[in-house]
Amino acid sequence: MYDIFVYGSAYIVGGYLRDFLNSKPSRDIDIIVDLDNEKLLEIIQSANVEFSINRHKGIKLHFAQIDVDMWSIENNWAFKNELVKLNENDKLKSIAKGCFYNYDSLVVNLHTLNMNIHNYKNFNLEKKLDILQKSPIYKNLNPTTEANILRAFYLKKIYQIEFSANTKKYLIDKIGEISDKELSPLTQLELTKSKYDKYQYSLSANEIESSIKDLYKSNDFDKQMYLEL
Repeated sequence: MYDIFVYGSAYIVGGYLRDFLNSKPSRDIDIIVDLDNEKLLEIIQSANVEFSINRHKGIKLHFAQIDVDMWSIENNWAFKNELVKLNENDKLKSIAKGCFYNYDSLVVNLHTLNMNIHNYKNFNLEKKLDILQKSPIYKNLNPTTEANILRAFYLKKIYQIEFSANTKKYLIDKIGEISDKELSPLTQLELTKSKYDKYQYSLSANEIESSIKDLYKSNDFDKQMYLEL
């Protein structure tokens, strides 16, 4: 990190900061580095750290006690696809806006220790899960659809929260898209669940199925009638 700071800044995003504020342990840290990817890789390689690179060009650093997921700011999906404008004068706010759910929108600048937790505070105050961006393109290009659905169901169960209209429509649309491919939404979500320990032990198949049904019971977005056959 000291070598990174010589050339740029770094921001911890999401769960690690949320856990810190709530005095909970964390299993991993997500860091966005304000440095071009080539230079970031050069620094990591010279540090002789065990690491791997995923298909989205994220870099996972493997340590004994914790994993670190690191991206250069140019490879952040929201900025890379120009779905969120990167304000050079307020990158902290831009990164916070680039987070998918308000629950995960916590950012701290590791240089200055300034932080932006405005959206997370709204989640706590309103007890409502919201997708921060309203643009359909932003939501459609997010690469982790099934994981986003599971996360919404998980958070609703754990925190007894509601979904904003924006979130509810997204969940209904994406579950509908799975069905349109002649796939079972429950089967697909169960397959995705197997990749996440947190969801395996906290969301049963019956609970997922019940969450899907609850979405359609409270569907206010179209005039269709849904019949359970």
